[in-house]
Amino acid sequence: MIKCSPAEIIKEVPGIQTLTLPSYWFAEVKNDKPVFLSLYDWMLENGRVPQGNKETLHNRTYVGAVLYRKLCAAEKKRLKKKYRIKGDELEDALTWVDMDSGPKNRVGFDLAISGDLILVIPEPSKEALNKFAISKIRKERERIIRKCRNNAAGATFYQWLLPQVERPDIIGDLARDASEIKNFPQDSNQYEEIKSHLYSIGYSIAVESLKEAWLEYIQQYPERVQKYAWCSECSSRINIEDAFFAYSLGSSELFVFDPECLNEYKRFDEIVSIPLSDVTPDYLEELAEREELSETATEELLEKLKLWGITPLLTEGTIYFVKSEKTHEIKIGLTAQLEKRLSSLQTANPSKLKLLATMPGTYEYENALHQRFAKFRLNGEWFEPHPDLLAFISVIKRVTDDIY
Repeated sequence: MIKCSPAEIIKEVPGIQTLTLPSYWFAEVKNDKPVFLSLYDWMLENGRVPQGNKETLHNRTYVGAVLYRKLCAAEKKRLKKKYRIKGDELEDALTWVDMDSGPKNRVGFDLAISGDLILVIPEPSKEALNKFAISKIRKERERIIRKCRNNAAGATFYQWLLPQVERPDIIGDLARDASEIKNFPQDSNQYEEIKSHLYSIGYSIAVESLKEAWLEYIQQYPERVQKYAWCSECSSRINIEDAFFAYSLGSSELFVFDPECLNEYKRFDEIVSIPLSDVTPDYLEELAEREELSETATEELLEKLKLWGITPLLTEGTIYFVKSEKTHEIKIGLTAQLEKRLSSLQTANPSKLKLLATMPGTYEYENALHQRFAKFRLNGEWFEPHPDLLAFISVIKRVTDDIY
């Protein structure tokens, strides 16, 4: 999460009103209404903000992270005392109160506000606030990319990985492990070779870390990857121009074959194949829907193509949430061409689809959302309409409406 100070916002956004909540305020809060509504009443009744446009006050009020935590703690205490609830029920109640009436503690989805100040944004200044947020996020991402590039000590994955030892995440864990693993393939820039080595020395626990690190590495340095495919049958390395993507009409299984294994499979199975170099993410998604193939299998294959450096990572795209009006199932997907993707989805789906919300995103964030809502997954990218997912989508829609 990228952070900004109230001072940065005040400098860039005209007409902001700033307020400081006195320390005694929390002791005087009553239990008859949500704490957030009590905050707005205090702001209005004490003349801290103009009475005009008070109906939009909720959408124009921003607070720093420190104050936001205090407000949430006070609201949780109120809910617990008034309704005698606790645990998950209490957390769920707080989430819905926050969604309905809580002030914002971040601008958009990625820019968190620090401190304990209250900021009230005039309606005409919303566009300036959004421009500030976009600029701040862009600059911070560019800074991180520059830092990663400066940390990259050399051309190979291993040389890139070692300087990451101070990172407090699983990539840092992998870097520390790699520095101690004997015979780590230091000269290899092929994901499958490195993964196979980790398996061969009984270090399979590190493979998920390797995947995340590799995706970050090839996103920064796509030109450094040695592009090869690996045969699903014999595990041999294949030049891209000699590799084939294939799927079985009988079992709906997906494969990557060298020419010899492809011909062998065609002897006993009805196989459809095309050159692997012709495979794109859109082709795979449309094929899965047209032939009713497993979306999980197509996602796994697409991930392989990205790890092999064959299909480029989508650095920026649109994450979309689509609902089937017949089954109410919700799809979380990523595309570079939203209208075309929605059209192909509708063509392949017998029931009417409704676009619920969209947001800018990347492959990594799409995958993070799939993991976040994994317990509600039905098949592939389709999820049950659980209240947690619906709440998340409503927040995305609210933020998007505010920005645009």
